[in-house]
Amino acid sequence: MLAWMIYAVLVAMALSAAGLIAEQAAKARRLPTRWPWLVAIVASLLLPVAMVTVSLRVPGHVSPEAVAAPIPLRDTTSIPLASAVIDWSGTSAYTSSTPINTLLKDIWLATSFTLMLFVGAGTALFHRRKRDWSMGHLCGVPVFVSDSVGPAVVGLMRSRIVVPAWVMQESPDQQHYVMAHEQSHLEARDPLLVAFSLALLMAMPWNPLLWWQFHRLRCAIEVDCDARVLRAGGDLGDYCETLIQVGQNQSEFIGSVTAMSESRSFLEQRIRIMLSKPKKWAGAFAFILISIALGMAVFAAQVTPPATPEPTTSHAISVNPALLDTYVGDYEISDTSMITVKRKGDGLTVSPIGQLAAAGTIDAPAISATQFSVPPVDATFDFVTGADHQVSSMIVRVHGVLYVNAPRVDAARAAHIRDALAARVRNQAPYPESENVLRRALDPDNSTGLRPEARMSELQRASLKAYFAKLGPVQSYRFNGVTDYGWDSYDVQHQNGAEQVFFLVDEQGLIVSSVVRRQ
Repeated sequence: MLAWMIYAVLVAMALSAAGLIAEQAAKARRLPTRWPWLVAIVASLLLPVAMVTVSLRVPGHVSPEAVAAPIPLRDTTSIPLASAVIDWSGTSAYTSSTPINTLLKDIWLATSFTLMLFVGAGTALFHRRKRDWSMGHLCGVPVFVSDSVGPAVVGLMRSRIVVPAWVMQESPDQQHYVMAHEQSHLEARDPLLVAFSLALLMAMPWNPLLWWQFHRLRCAIEVDCDARVLRAGGDLGDYCETLIQVGQNQSEFIGSVTAMSESRSFLEQRIRIMLSKPKKWAGAFAFILISIALGMAVFAAQVTPPATPEPTTSHAISVNPALLDTYVGDYEISDTSMITVKRKGDGLTVSPIGQLAAAGTIDAPAISATQFSVPPVDATFDFVTGADHQVSSMIVRVHGVLYVNAPRVDAARAAHIRDALAARVRNQAPYPESENVLRRALDPDNSTGLRPEARMSELQRASLKAYFAKLGPVQSYRFNGVTDYGWDSYDVQHQNGAEQVFFLVDEQGLIVSSVVRRQ
């Protein structure tokens, strides 16, 4: 839960940047600025949820060789940013702790409920105060007249304009602009837009980026309203004087309504926007900004969500603590990759390093006295005892398929592996014969240069061959560098598409594991 919440904030951050850039493009073209923020709010809510809950089934006429199982949206992403940022190596397993997940869910529900109560209390207060307002007419339109509330549009289903009593004493020109502004809000259904956005905010109130997006939407609504009043024939000078007059008589806060008076700093921004002149290259500038905004949105959609651990059940198998102690230690996968096993209460945790699919410290519930599971990556590991009755190795299986038989190593060898991984990441130098390794990874029929456990099953080989056949022959490839996990990374361009290829190689030049991700 905690990992996913941080992932949701990262996605909202990218979408907030896209919204800000799109807003600037809209200003350059004198277009409404509210829609980028509404899209950003909706996407910030739906995208993180969809990425971990939605799966797509490839139609048979599109891909006859596609497997029957649907493809999770998570597997269509290609930027493992969240996994790199959310790394609690050497700390408690927050990502798989049932008490912490339960606490976070309770906090989520409590904050949503509190926000609902706040909105409900504001609505009740509004209806109570409305009884003290009198009815009047301004510029021939029925309005509420209050002591100090407004100018604003209040109410959702039957929205009405409320103005403070001092407006009734102002000049006809200022009264006209006050009413023109509030009626523009009504015609654009701004109260409904604010209420809809606030309802979305209630679904994820712990995300600070959503609050900022909501604030930007409120500001954009006022900027758009100013533009509509001026396009309808309003005089810029007189209208700005009216805004200043309203700003000097700040309205009392009555909840989330569309009000003419905002903070003085924002009022200055609105006036500067109205006084600004269109730039000569506004069209080209807006096109560039929109392109950047779309790129940021695509980036947000391609961020890979962290694997969400399954909650441990109440029927966990109990293992003798003395036996658990014999499993604690370091197990080598390659010269830059290993798994550290530690005790945690009456169970174990695993801390992989140099692994693309797993990072941090993860709880490992027992399946039997010698076998344990790692739910976030659908992996299991069995401890193997040698003739001396000491644990000699750990057999790791991923999705039920043998991944590696990792021998147990001493503290000196474990320190060497950590240093070697740090050196690879620091130097950013490819493996020796890295390009030859890449060609082997792109050839499902070539099993040379592979560790026995890295060889594919017939089903995996057939699926990969069909995938490469659709992409067509390789046209070019480019070394991207060494990932934070010590794997070589390449961008590969085929005739009909592109992909990213990652691989891990041991000291003998054998491929330990390889991963292909679509772009």
